[in-house]
Amino acid sequence: MSEHDRRCQDCGTPLSRYNTAAQCSPCISSRRGTPALTMQVPPQVWFTADMRRALSQWNWQTVLTAVANETGASQTQLAELTGLSQAHVSRLMSGMSRCFDIRTISQIVDGLGAPRLLAGLAPVAAWSGDNLGAQGDEEVEPMKRRTLVSASLAAPFAAVLGEVQTYVTADGARQIRLMVPELYTLDDQIGGEAVCQAAQWCLSKVDSLLNQADYNEPTGRELQSAYGEMAEMAGWLHFDAGRYEDARFYYGEALRAAQLADDLNLEVLTLASMNTLSRYQARPREAIQLIQLAQRRAAGWAPPRLAALLAAREAVCWAQLGDATASRNAMHRAYHVFHPDIGEEDPHWLAFFDTAELAARGATASDYLGRPDHAATAMQAAVDGLGAKFQRNRAYYSIRLGLSLLAEGDQTRACHVVAPVLPLFKDVRSGRAHARLREFCHQLQASTSPAARDLLGQVHALQITGQPA
Repeated sequence: MSEHDRRCQDCGTPLSRYNTAAQCSPCISSRRGTPALTMQVPPQVWFTADMRRALSQWNWQTVLTAVANETGASQTQLAELTGLSQAHVSRLMSGMSRCFDIRTISQIVDGLGAPRLLAGLAPVAAWSGDNLGAQGDEEVEPMKRRTLVSASLAAPFAAVLGEVQTYVTADGARQIRLMVPELYTLDDQIGGEAVCQAAQWCLSKVDSLLNQADYNEPTGRELQSAYGEMAEMAGWLHFDAGRYEDARFYYGEALRAAQLADDLNLEVLTLASMNTLSRYQARPREAIQLIQLAQRRAAGWAPPRLAALLAAREAVCWAQLGDATASRNAMHRAYHVFHPDIGEEDPHWLAFFDTAELAARGATASDYLGRPDHAATAMQAAVDGLGAKFQRNRAYYSIRLGLSLLAEGDQTRACHVVAPVLPLFKDVRSGRAHARLREFCHQLQASTSPAARDLLGQVHALQITGQPA
């Protein structure tokens, strides 16, 4: 099958040449937003520190007990979900039995709907041939397991990358690229600070493959794109963590890889990400030049959703420069071409850009233009439109909404908006989000209102105003 005959592995739809994933964008969106089970575990449950640790250590007593407590599921129901016997579930939950059989572990993880990477499993079927990664009925001894997969988030990716290979096939290179959406999922839930280590580890492994393994020319381009996509993701994660200079380095790596692989999709993504970084670093002229370059590189092939994203980011840049007319015109273009449904031609990474994200861009533009009333309205729409899995953005956007309300003088409503998301900051490790929370608390310090004092008391009790650990 040629590159242009690729089809979605879920529904069989022909894949766009700009889509590097194994599924079409609607199927990716469906996987992200629609539970595969009639009993759904709330997404945030998987990303608490205790649950991440339990999954990484294959501690099924903790995992199954937590799911039962959260959902009210009986042992019989858990058995039906996982394909195990009720007796086996009972032994696991009581701690009388451990499980190191890869096939059974896959049944448990997939049956419960847990993110596979948190349990050290590949996001797709393990490689064949000489590639590393536990397969079939293989048992992994506990000590070997602890060596292969530590409690950190970097280690689960060893199930795909393993040790440096002597020969890489095109299928192997594509499977590496499939890890990038998994990194996006982790970032959506717990923030960039928590995932930086995983991205750095993956990037170093792919770099080793590029420079030490053997492969043919098409596979080399695929690997180069994989390296670039991971470098771009590493840039975003470091940006979210507040490490701007590190982010700039990784974006440079991604741009170089995009050019070497002749990957326009990756080049446009990287330019758009660099635009946001430049804006945060108070380089508005550089930011507008980057987004305009991205639009030129995307001219003639960009699907409507991508065109809308680029136009919306251009609108924010003009607002930062104080040009309300240019900002309004660019935002009008964004809304004009935006379509709420993900199209087959959309790159897989564009799944995040929905109506909530478009509203958030409008709120940011209004903030720059000194219109807190418009910013609050738009950011409220963004918060209301967020899906359940976007815990980092829920925390971040709620604080942004609170700041806009403070600028309007509505302190009570601002506190009422922010208070419900404070517990999220225990698990969300995002430098951007924590910085906004500190800014919000600083503005309340002189207030004597009951709402302000109560909120500051909650923040103090939760101990969440410092840098995320």
